[in-house]
Amino acid sequence: MPEAELTRKPLPTPSLRQLSCFKEVATHRSFSRAAQALSMSQPALSSAIRELETLLGTALFDRSTHHVRLTSAGEAVRPQVEWMINNFVQGVQDLQQLLKYQADTVRISCIPSTTHLLAPWLASWQQSHPMVDLQLHDMRNDDLLASVANGSSDIGLGLEFTVPPSVETQFVTEDEVMAVIPAKHRLAQKTDLRWSDLSDEPLVVLSRGSTYEMIVSVLEQQGVGTSHTETLSYTESLYALVQSGLRIGLLSRLYTQGHQSDDWVTVPLKGPLLSRRICLMTRSANGSRRAIVQECWDYLCEKMGNESPPNKRAAKAA
Repeated sequence: MPEAELTRKPLPTPSLRQLSCFKEVATHRSFSRAAQALSMSQPALSSAIRELETLLGTALFDRSTHHVRLTSAGEAVRPQVEWMINNFVQGVQDLQQLLKYQADTVRISCIPSTTHLLAPWLASWQQSHPMVDLQLHDMRNDDLLASVANGSSDIGLGLEFTVPPSVETQFVTEDEVMAVIPAKHRLAQKTDLRWSDLSDEPLVVLSRGSTYEMIVSVLEQQGVGTSHTETLSYTESLYALVQSGLRIGLLSRLYTQGHQSDDWVTVPLKGPLLSRRICLMTRSANGSRRAIVQECWDYLCEKMGNESPPNKRAAKAA
C-alpha cells in the first residue's frame, strides 16, 4: 500500500447545520426560501453551503440569477444527507426518551413478609411503565423506616411502628399473630386459641424485630412465660420445628401465607388479639417528590387498600 494512503487524513465531518442547509436548498431550489425555512440570513446560508462544498471537495449546486439546481454530485449525496438528518433527529428523540426514563427510577423497600402483597401490584404498574427502573429491596422494619426517612427509598411497605414525623403513611392491612400448630397436636382441632392455651407448650418465634418484642410481652402478660420458647432467625427453620412436632410456632399472618402443608394448621390467637398495622410509607413531599414517584405512590395507595392483587383476581375469574 502506498505510503500516501497510509498517512491520508480522514475528511472533515460536515456539521448538522451545513447538512440541514443543503437539504433545504435542495428542497426549495431557492436560497431565499431555504433561508426563510431555516430562520437564518441568506448570506449565512450561502456561507454554510460553500463550507460544505469545500469539505466535500465538489460543487453541490449550479447557481445563477434565475435558478438553483443540484449538480450530479449534489443529486448523488442528497438521499444520504436526508437519511443522516432524519436519523440524527430520531436519535436525539430516542436519547431524550432514554434519559427521561433513566431519570425515572423508583426505589421501593419492604419487609420480607409483605413482598407477596406488593409484588403483584408492582408488576401491574410496571406493565404500563416499562421504561421505568423499578428497584425493590427487602429489609428489616427499622432499616426500612430509616431508608424512607433519609430518602434512600422512595416508597416503603412495612410496620407502622415509631414512624418518623417526616414520613407519610397509608394504611394497607392488619397483620395478626397466628399459632402454627403441628397437625397431630391436641390444639390443632381448635378454630381459635387464647394465649393462655399455650401455657407449658414448647414454642418457637422469630427472634428479630419489634414483632418478637410484642409476642414476648404478651406471653409474659398472659402468664405463659418464655422458658419453653425457642428463638430462631428464619421462617424455614421455624416451620421445620413445627413440621417435626417439636414446637408450636408463633408468626404473623403474612408470614404464614405461602406456607401451606398437611403437616401443620394455622390458628388465630385471641385474648388479646395481637396485630401489626401494615402501611405504605413515603417521605413527606414538601413539593419535592418526583412526578414518577408520586404516580407510583398514588397507584399503590389506591390499589393496595381497596382491591385484591391482580393475580388473585385472575385466579378467581378462572
